Amino acid sequence: MNHAQMVLHDHPLNKKRKEEGKRQANSIWLWGHGKTPRVDSYREKFGLSGAVISAVDLIRGIGVCAGLDVINVEGATGYIDTNYLGKAQAALAALETHDFVYVHVEAPDEASHSGRMDHKIQAIEDFDRQVVGTVLEGIGKFGDFAILCTPDHPTPVRLMTHTAEPVPFVIYRGGEGPGNGAGSYDEEQAGATGLVVKGHDLMAMLVK
Repeated sequence: MNHAQMVLHDHPLNKKRKEEGKRQANSIWLWGHGKTPRVDSYREKFGLSGAVISAVDLIRGIGVCAGLDVINVEGATGYIDTNYLGKAQAALAALETHDFVYVHVEAPDEASHSGRMDHKIQAIEDFDRQVVGTVLEGIGKFGDFAILCTPDHPTPVRLMTHTAEPVPFVIYRGGEGPGNGAGSYDEEQAGATGLVVKGHDLMAMLVK
């Protein structure tokens, strides 16, 4: 990074920008660099073809490492203005050619980082109506199906950062099922069931 500052200081492009009264690029900031991890693909681990839909580069990159196809959705921003409906419709379309689709929505997390309770409520409501609702309406045509819905971590609005508490999850296979006593999808009801599952075991629960 220090070397880049010296190179950029005398770079012809920067000299030209300075002459034109424009701001110069004076540094680069390296963040999150590392080596590509060796991750078993979903086909190797579960025998499934899969795709990932997300506006977050980190999630897309993990998907690539896991052998998932990246599906781009116009208007997917990672914020409260993201194209929820487009993501859900793209997921249903992807299920025509893939066994599994991971849909990631970042908006509730970003709202928490900003300390905006109003935005978090809106993001959750939009996700429930436009993503969950759309998927539930359209997935029946595929016959047997299973849906897993869960956040990856808590981000309390009052703290505006990630915490390490357990998060609720639900696996829905359609029709009537035995359930586990939870009356709704929230932290309190999930905790009351006494069921605690490690995150890396959830996919196995979904596909078994």
